[in-house]
Amino acid sequence: MKGVEFILELLYVVLIGGGLLLGFQVNHLFFIMPFVGIVIMIIVNRVQQNKIRKKIKEEIEKNWGIEREEKRNFESIRRLWDEIKKDEVHKMDVDDITWNDLDMDFIFGKLDHTMSIAGQQYLYSLFRCPLFDEEELKKRDAAIEGFMENKNYAMSVQCRLHRIGKKYDVDILNYLMQGIKINQNPISTYYILQMLSILVVLSPIIIAFTHAFGILLIIGLVMINGMIYTNTKNKLLEGIIVFEYMSKILKSANEIIKMMDKGQIYDLSTLKSAFFKVKKIYNNIKWIENFERASSGGDPTGIFTFINVLFLVEVKSFYRSINLINKYKDELFTVYVELGKLDAYIALASYKSSLKYYTKPVLDKDLPYHFKAVDIYHPLLRDPVPNSLEVAGRGVLLTGSNASGKSTFLKTVGINAIFAQTFYTVLAKDYSSSFFNVMTSIGTLDNIIGGDSYFMVEAKSLKRIIDVTGGEVPVLCILDEIFRGTNTAERVSAACEVLKYLANKNCFVVAATHDMELTSLAKDIYDNYHFEEEVDDNDVRFNYLLQKGPSRSRNAIKILRLLGYPEEIYDKAMNRANDINIGQDNVL
Repeated sequence: MKGVEFILELLYVVLIGGGLLLGFQVNHLFFIMPFVGIVIMIIVNRVQQNKIRKKIKEEIEKNWGIEREEKRNFESIRRLWDEIKKDEVHKMDVDDITWNDLDMDFIFGKLDHTMSIAGQQYLYSLFRCPLFDEEELKKRDAAIEGFMENKNYAMSVQCRLHRIGKKYDVDILNYLMQGIKINQNPISTYYILQMLSILVVLSPIIIAFTHAFGILLIIGLVMINGMIYTNTKNKLLEGIIVFEYMSKILKSANEIIKMMDKGQIYDLSTLKSAFFKVKKIYNNIKWIENFERASSGGDPTGIFTFINVLFLVEVKSFYRSINLINKYKDELFTVYVELGKLDAYIALASYKSSLKYYTKPVLDKDLPYHFKAVDIYHPLLRDPVPNSLEVAGRGVLLTGSNASGKSTFLKTVGINAIFAQTFYTVLAKDYSSSFFNVMTSIGTLDNIIGGDSYFMVEAKSLKRIIDVTGGEVPVLCILDEIFRGTNTAERVSAACEVLKYLANKNCFVVAATHDMELTSLAKDIYDNYHFEEEVDDNDVRFNYLLQKGPSRSRNAIKILRLLGYPEEIYDKAMNRANDINIGQDNVL
């Protein structure tokens, strides 16, 4: 392959360089040779681009339905969300605490089959903004299912989106919203120079009549325009990078619009309308794209760079396009978001293709709140143990030892509730529920910098949930070890009252606890479930199956014996636990 490239480069040099030299020195007819060389170069570049596109498509086909392991910059990925959440209507979106509690960055990585940063940003925002309208969710689902059924079309679109890529070092959103702020030199200067550059085209005739003057004219134009070209390139390097990225976005949009969507899978009307208004930008910057491709390795003879310098094509196109970008930045933002939306939907189609099973949820606003899931499972587990739960108008208390499956189940419920209201898919065999505002308090930690204790951080986290309860939309409140940062008496008392308060405020609480007292104190409004394990003389085994009723095991103490604790500790600990349990039963 390298040998072929060497021969082609040699051919370009002979045809273009030799043709120019012979044209000036021997006969003007030799000027045909550079044009032949340029045509061959364009054809070869086109063939090479087709090979690259074919390779990209093969890679996309190979990775359809497969998790993409890549390094993600969430600071950049969440940029679109940071702008969206400034709107007051987004009060019931997934907040940062809930997002982190449910490990949603990892969940996002599992579902992120996108090709572009626009797709990543839209997909991230999609999961941060649950919908509360089932008809809108069905429309979104119809598009996603359409891409699943028409994979060839979906993957062809992905090939175009792949061009945009995932550049985290360019905050393209900032330029789309704020415009490009660069001091612009008078365009008239460049038009004057362009008129002078036209003389180059006439140079063979000029040289024929005045040989010395013609050559001096060409040399002078090259020197002047070269200085302007170099100065502009150095001064506006950052702007040019953004500009190149913009050209990729617009070219992808143009190609996607031209593609045939035989199945009428996705409505491109919004994209078409916005792109029509910015088409001038696209037509203008195609020149820059061609010359940048040449300067980055597609022009071994340097002829394209020479033409660029001589006619200042890139410089004039750059400044002209800045004016257009600033004028139509709102339409450009729409194009960007629509491409991101398209990319995100196809990514979800790819992800859904990988699932063993899933279901479409049945969602409503009926009272009391309700939740039903059959064989629901967690998306991050390689071999998940599915569980089922059905409850209406009551909360759920989970008990069981550490590592038995409580926290995983809590997160399973929360994650799937978000899935249901974002892309109308639940990892279960059957699912129906109310619409929920999902909020959690699971992974609270000490805030050393802020000076808050563990209990204070937990209390603040829970208070933010209490503040939003009582509205028309029920809150799905997921709690793990409520008030674990304080003593037993106060913890049980406060937890009991908070649980009762939440249950009376249109709040569906699913809470895990080690405080067995709560299973009796709150049994009038909470259903009890538990996870258990089996401990013998050699091992601890967890089945991770949700079972009705509170946990009654003493396996935590049995594990001490398994780990080799003195028998005296084990016996006395078991006796004390039994005495405490009897005393509690008598009190209750």
